[in-house]
Amino acid sequence: MERGGDREASRGHDQLFKQLLRAFFADFLRLFDPETAAELDLDTLEFRDTEAFTDIPQGERRTADLVVQVRTIGGMPRLLLIHVEVQRERELRFPWRMWQYYSLLRQREDLPVIPVVLVLYPGREGIALEEYTETVFGRTYLVFRYLQISLPRLDAVEYVQMGGVLGAALASAMRLPAEREAQIGVHLAGLRRVREAFETGYVDEARAFLVVNLIATYLPLSNDERDALQVQLEQQGDTTLEATELTWADHLVLQGREEGREALREAILRLARARFGSVSPALEQAVQEMTRENDLLAFFDRALYAQGEADVLSTP
Repeated sequence: MERGGDREASRGHDQLFKQLLRAFFADFLRLFDPETAAELDLDTLEFRDTEAFTDIPQGERRTADLVVQVRTIGGMPRLLLIHVEVQRERELRFPWRMWQYYSLLRQREDLPVIPVVLVLYPGREGIALEEYTETVFGRTYLVFRYLQISLPRLDAVEYVQMGGVLGAALASAMRLPAEREAQIGVHLAGLRRVREAFETGYVDEARAFLVVNLIATYLPLSNDERDALQVQLEQQGDTTLEATELTWADHLVLQGREEGREALREAILRLARARFGSVSPALEQAVQEMTRENDLLAFFDRALYAQGEADVLSTP
């Protein structure tokens, strides 16, 4: 049975992916379903308000993760919906739930719906159409299909080398090389993609932060590994670690001294909630008591790479 703390942590991790997909939705479609993306005017993406379904026969209340309205480039239909769910664990009735969402959206909005699920466990294939069927007396009356993307079935090295910042982010949750040195290479390559995207103006500080946060959460470095990598990069004149860790935090501080410090405190707490599911009173008190900018920035760095609250609170 999943405990309350585990549920909160799972929700926090799921929220990371929802935020990332919302920030990079067009890239998400181009990366995993290029045929569909080619038929859509991705400049017309419109995120619908959180879709809450209260008209389920059992009286349950459910909320779809992402529902996006978009126009097509030509032909019919002119308008459609894309529904995306993020699923962390296997669930026996999940295919039925996808069909239920589809049916309710289709009936309520009277628009075609493209259903997609991003799963964080090893599925049957990396990218495949999955089916939900209903059969009575040996005769199949319903066949419902949805696109399933199973990150652990996809090759991290392949996706981080594609060059896209979203692929670099999601590579951290894909199938990694067995050797730890190669895993660290995936981590560093992902950060370099973020830096390139930021320097060319493709992403702003907030979107860069989302990507770095996901990489740090799913492919974290130990303190020793990070220190060794820092020394190696400094010898090469490579400032990737500093650029990707501090750009967003420094920007907040530069907004104004006290205003920046307060914004950074809030950023640390948001980051902790997103990564660990909740914030303990001890962590919140430690953050609120900090007054020096350098201390807050150091705390932000630890929160970005820590594997748990204890690592954040520990003295470096």
